[in-house]
Amino acid sequence: MNKTTYKAIVEKAGKFWVISVPAIRLLNTQALSKNTIEFMTRDAISLMLEVEPSSFDLEFEFVAAE
Repeated sequence: MNKTTYKAIVEKAGKFWVISVPAIRLLNTQALSKNTIEFMTRDAISLMLEVEPSSFDLEFEFVAAE
């Protein structure tokens, strides 16, 4: 079974990392450290879609702050 892969866009904003997932309308979250980006993204997606955090894959794109 193939898992869905979601692309998360990550941008540093002050002391936070701001994360958005364009494929899921209105899904945004934040992390305090780079180490928690994947956990926070998985948590947000699983809550929004009511699925298990391990049921999908993630791809991250880090962008420079504007």
